[in-house]
Amino acid sequence: MERPITRSLLATFIEYAATRRVTLFELHRFAIQHYGDERMEEARRECVRMLQRAKRGKVPKADVERLYSIAAALRASEGKK
Repeated sequence: MERPITRSLLATFIEYAATRRVTLFELHRFAIQHYGDERMEEARRECVRMLQRAKRGKVPKADVERLYSIAAALRASEGKK
């Protein structure tokens, strides 16, 4: 049984995705999933958009920084609605 996806867990996925260190399984588990939590859903959508723009598997530096910022905001909001 898989553990539930929390804001912190989604943040970790986003950090790994920023440097393209995720498996296809992880991509499906985190990026294809839709979340009832508005902050998580917004973070997921923005992450997916940035990953789709990546050229040859490399995420532009500005997008990497934005993804890390999104991950930090998710962690900071853990436990809040």
